[in-house]
Amino acid sequence: MTKFKRVILVVVEGLGLGAAPDAAAFSDSGADTLGHLAGHFRARLQLPVLQSLGLMALHPGAFTQPAVQGHSYYGRLRQMASGKSALEDYWELLGAVSTQEPTAYPSGFSATFVHQLERQFHRPVLVNAPYQLQHLLEDYGDIQVATDGLLISTSGGSDMVVSAHAATITGDEFARLGRFIRHWFDEESSGLLQQVTMLPFAGGPGRYYYRPTEQQIFYMRPPQPTVVERIWAAHQPVKVIAGMTAFSDLQTSLREETATGLYMVPVHEIDRAGYQRDPEKSGQRLMEVDRHLAEVLPLVRTDDLLLITANHGNDPAFAGEGSTREWLPLLAYSPSLRGGRLADRSTLADIAATIQDVLGLADDQARGYGHSFRSLLL
Repeated sequence: MTKFKRVILVVVEGLGLGAAPDAAAFSDSGADTLGHLAGHFRARLQLPVLQSLGLMALHPGAFTQPAVQGHSYYGRLRQMASGKSALEDYWELLGAVSTQEPTAYPSGFSATFVHQLERQFHRPVLVNAPYQLQHLLEDYGDIQVATDGLLISTSGGSDMVVSAHAATITGDEFARLGRFIRHWFDEESSGLLQQVTMLPFAGGPGRYYYRPTEQQIFYMRPPQPTVVERIWAAHQPVKVIAGMTAFSDLQTSLREETATGLYMVPVHEIDRAGYQRDPEKSGQRLMEVDRHLAEVLPLVRTDDLLLITANHGNDPAFAGEGSTREWLPLLAYSPSLRGGRLADRSTLADIAATIQDVLGLADDQARGYGHSFRSLLL
């Protein structure tokens, strides 16, 4: 018998609990998002809801031992994926663990690919190299407008950005370009290209600017089906509501909707502050999440399961750049749970396996890497 009808998955992006066992392999030794926020804010870091759910108990070095309410299980997870891109993070969280490193492109892309692209779309490729995007427009904006060509750039990692002036290409042709490139790298190339971004620009000489709200992104497909695809296959709904403002929509859904399925709430704002290395903003956003959770908790019914986790750490006080390889929180709440401490989990995919299990979709032959912890909650 299925224990829960609805699963509410809140992903507090960037909320790490201290360096993971493999942090040194990613040059992240010493990273500690929550611990460094506690040191920065001291008594100002007020997180009563997350504290009651067990978050502070997962980091005893930074906090005195707080009381945890009786309906919450709490523990830590670590990532298994070989990389630490945002794409791989979410794949693992949804049950598809990437164990093969994406291909980096430090010098641009192959002549074979460029030739096929030019032949298919009858447009010259004017640039095929690593480039800072704004410098790209300064150096090649006029030439692109004059020739209707394509500007292909990369950060040097596993990404491609294709740029063209909006007056020289339609959104539909941009989409066709993106699908062609995605197919070529997925089916015909020996490399693994994670992300293709079609990014139009506008303006005139000396004042070109990008239109990020009109960009189209084409991601590499996951290595195996995710829990979302399995829920869809069972004709159950999946509702994704992203960002801090999503909590009001989530409250409405929890009040008005009763169908069995998954509600997923990725919260980006703390992660963005982490990338900016701004501990003050990061802590303020975390306290804002806590205030929203105070309004969500009363709407969680006995046949609902609220799961709170993160996709990676992002220590705003860390000397490096980018996300940080850390232990991540696992908080599980329902009025029907007894509560207690969970043992550390070895992969984020355990969350996907548990979601499948509690929604009655568990299949030992299609579960992927994760192991359900549902039995620990009952």
